[in-house]
Amino acid sequence: MPELPEVETIRMQLTSLIIGQIIKDIQILKAKSFIGDKKLVIGKKIVGIRRFAKMLVIDLSGPPSGEASGLSIAIHLKMSGQLIYTNSKFKIQNSNQIQNSNDPLLKVLPNKHTRVIIEFQSGDHLFFNDMRIFGWMRIINSKFKIQNSNQTQNSKSKIVSLETLINNLGPEPFKDLTAEKFKEILRSSKKPVKLVLLDQEKIAGAGNIYANEALFSAKIHPKTPANRLSKEETELLYDKLLKVLREGIKYGGASEDNYRDAYGHKGTFHEHFRVYGRQKLLCVNGCGGKIERIALGGRGTFFCPKCQT
Repeated sequence: MPELPEVETIRMQLTSLIIGQIIKDIQILKAKSFIGDKKLVIGKKIVGIRRFAKMLVIDLSGPPSGEASGLSIAIHLKMSGQLIYTNSKFKIQNSNQIQNSNDPLLKVLPNKHTRVIIEFQSGDHLFFNDMRIFGWMRIINSKFKIQNSNQTQNSKSKIVSLETLINNLGPEPFKDLTAEKFKEILRSSKKPVKLVLLDQEKIAGAGNIYANEALFSAKIHPKTPANRLSKEETELLYDKLLKVLREGIKYGGASEDNYRDAYGHKGTFHEHFRVYGRQKLLCVNGCGGKIERIALGGRGTFFCPKCQT
């Protein structure tokens, strides 16, 4: 699943590509993948792109005033979603990287995994691919609080508020997750520390890859009860979590599976993994230990039995 660094990479790229673009049409190839009446956003101009944890929000204005319309398109990539941008100057089919690839999602666009196509008046396109069909796009109200949120949340024909979608998210790294809040979150839980890092209601944005990498860098066993960590261990883990997330953004995310950036390119952070996916390989710290893999909370969990005790 794309995590904070992958989604932030896409947000930064799309900010330079589609801000100012006007939506000409939306082709919905899979009804489940797009929630809302597309007519509400046809003709709207894109004025901003925000990220909330692993979700993108594309903000729209209404012509001719150019003021915020209060409508946005929220996008969650879930397990296998992709947002691929093409225009007359850059076509995905002309990319050498894609032409030499066997990637069924990007060899041709659109393809059998394309669920939604946003067409802009400029002729540019934004393709939403999703092999496993867990991801979604939906029209939301991001300006005003919507009454009876329980009713709107349960009806595909109603517009939910942004507040409803992000209401249960915990504080997020680089935004409102401070070192002190991080300490409070860990002190309040007896669960294994890795599960706390993955709990989006406690800490939003980080996922399995970056939780594994942060714990390895801090030399903390993933099964350690969160409230058993010392003050020094907690402070170190906070620093290492921020560090690995920054590295993920620096390298354009990790493409161990389906993730591609907005240009259809792979990220390269997976080339810098220290522990994730390295079971049976020697620890990069030179301790002589071999990386082990266990299941924790149903997720693959990697650690060095010598470094992470």
